[in-house]
Formats: sequence, structure tokens, C-alpha cells
Amino acid sequence: MRSSLRVLTVATVAGLAAAACGGSSTSGGAVPTGAPYSITTSWGTFTLSSSIASKIQAKQPLNFVLSFQTLSSVGAPAFIAAGMKTAAAALQAKYGVTVNTRVIGPAQTDPVTQISQVQQAVAAGQADCLAVEPVTPDAFTSVINSATTSGVPTYTVNTDSPQSHRFAYYGPNDTDLAGANQLGIQAGQYVVNWATTNNITIHKIALITGDTTAPWAQGRMQGFLTTLQAKFPSVQTVGTPTNAFTTGYDDPGIISKMQAFITGHPDVDFYFDSDWGAKDIGKILGQMNLTSTVHTVGYNIDSTYIDQVSAGNVVATLDQRFDLQAGNWVTACGDLLLGGKTATGNQYVPATVVDQTNVADARQRLASGAV
Repeated sequence: MRSSLRVLTVATVAGLAAAACGGSSTSGGAVPTGAPYSITTSWGTFTLSSSIASKIQAKQPLNFVLSFQTLSSVGAPAFIAAGMKTAAAALQAKYGVTVNTRVIGPAQTDPVTQISQVQQAVAAGQADCLAVEPVTPDAFTSVINSATTSGVPTYTVNTDSPQSHRFAYYGPNDTDLAGANQLGIQAGQYVVNWATTNNITIHKIALITGDTTAPWAQGRMQGFLTTLQAKFPSVQTVGTPTNAFTTGYDDPGIISKMQAFITGHPDVDFYFDSDWGAKDIGKILGQMNLTSTVHTVGYNIDSTYIDQVSAGNVVATLDQRFDLQAGNWVTACGDLLLGGKTATGNQYVPATVVDQTNVADARQRLASGAV
């Protein structure tokens, strides 16, 4: 059940009207007596659930839940959990309200199961604020819209569903090639500098991805390819950003597919993976004694990635800073519910490049779970 406990003034509503739209802005001011219980947005009027509003008024503990695509990953869920807890502690110090945080998700990437888990959490009243990592953006539009209709403020983290009724997106810039810190361009610039420093000419690139249909993957591949082609105009490519070799996300499956691919493409001297697969590519290159002539770069961080970077089998990986993404979302929702402020649009978090110069720092951070 939802009820409008208090409607903001016209002036305040106007300031919040950009919520959940695609711009990149932050707006809002303190509302002395509590949260904005009704907000006019580009997609309609959001009305906070009466049960959440009651908890806010009573200063009861709030439950913030983030749905991630897979909990089997060694790195991402741990960083997300650490970032959320750190932000929750800061909110408690700021507002005097306890914020409990929880990461949910399937064992392996499974959008159907992930969506079902989100639906169950919302229906059971377990989420006073919700964040979703929509691994397949369009497939998550309905569940995000349903959550906001139920009166639960909902955000996207790491990957976006821009057509949904989310309030804001906290994650990397995957698709805006003209925007700041676009992840494909960031990787491309690193590789150009690395190649220049080491007097390496890249002749043939293979584009590899977990899901070639995902907009975030396409954006990364396009940004990388455009940047590399500017430096190496004659570079050849295997695959395109919309039709790259697709491995899925399961390590055994990636290894099996990439062993066959690498054997069948002996002239490829650089592999760009849009997500987790570069760690497995690096492992294969090391086993085949190819790392002096064939190289790879990818994204994310876990113990295997760190080992492969340390061994020189992976040139670098771009740590998306899941900790900062998750922490920034928790802060934003806490400020919304407890401080009457709202952040909207695309709140980009730049990646941190991890190579042999700073891999020890990444290993220490992963081991400690600290942000």
C-alpha cells in the first residue's frame, strides 16, 4: 500500500523534476522535516511507500538492497558489500539512523533468477531502497518500474537501464563516447601509451565479450577500437562492437571457447575483452608461451586477474571500482530518504587501471575488503 504523506512545495518539486532522466546533474536542498514523500519525475509521480515513510519518521533502521548479476565472482560482490557498509556507517554518523546493507543475486549470471529475487525482496518489504545491476538492460525495465510504483526508490549500479524509472545511475561511463572517462576510451588510451612506451605495433585485434548484445559491452568495444585505430590506422580487427566473439561469463566456458579461438587465429596479436574474460585469455596465453607477442586487456578485478597481471600474462585490467559505485548509491539514497536531497541522471565513476606498477595495491585492497 502506498500513501502520500506529504507533497513537496511547487518550488521543491521543480528542483526534483529531473529525477530518473538521462541528464547528469545533482539537485536538491535539505527538507527539515524528512524525506520527499512525493516527487514529480520525467516519467510521472513517485510516491514513497507508507511503510518506508513510517520507518523514516520513527528513525527505525532502513534496509538497502543491491541486486548483482552473480555472487560467485571473487571480486565484485566483496567490493560492493564493503562500499555499501562504509557508506552506511557514514549515513548513521550523519543522520543518526542505522542503514543495513545487503547484496543479493544468483550464483551465476541468470537474469530470470535475478529479476525474481528483486521481485521477492520488494514484495516482502525487505528493501527500503533498491539498486539493481541490470546485466540485460531492457529485460530489467519492468522490474525496476514495478519497484518504483511500489514506492521503493530504485537506482541502477554498474550497468544501466536508462529507459526505466530509476532515479540515477552509479557506474562507469560505458556508452557516451563524448563523455568523461568512457571506459573503452580509457582502456584504449592506456594501451596506446603502453604500446608507444614499449615500441609495440598492434597489427590485429580480436574483440571478445561476455555478451555482444549488451549496450555497455558494445560501448566499451567501440571506444577502445576508435582509440586504437587513431593510433594504428591499419590495424585489422576480428569482430565488431555489435558482433564480437561471445564467451558468456562462466570461467570454464570462457577457457574452452578461447583456447579454440586463439588456436584458430594465430595472427591476432591483441585481445580486448569487454569484461571478465581477459584473465582467462591471459592464463591461456601464458600456458601457450605467447605473452611476448600476444597481449590482452580487460575489466574488473579479482584474485585471478591480479595473479595474471602480476605474471605479465595480462597487460592491465580496469578496476571499475565497484566499492565506489555501491557506496555512492547508498549515500545518494540515504540523502534522499533522510535529508530530502536527490541526485539524478548519470553519476559516472571512473575506473582505476591496474597494471604491474600498482597491482600490489589492488591485491592488498582485495584481501582486506577495504575501500
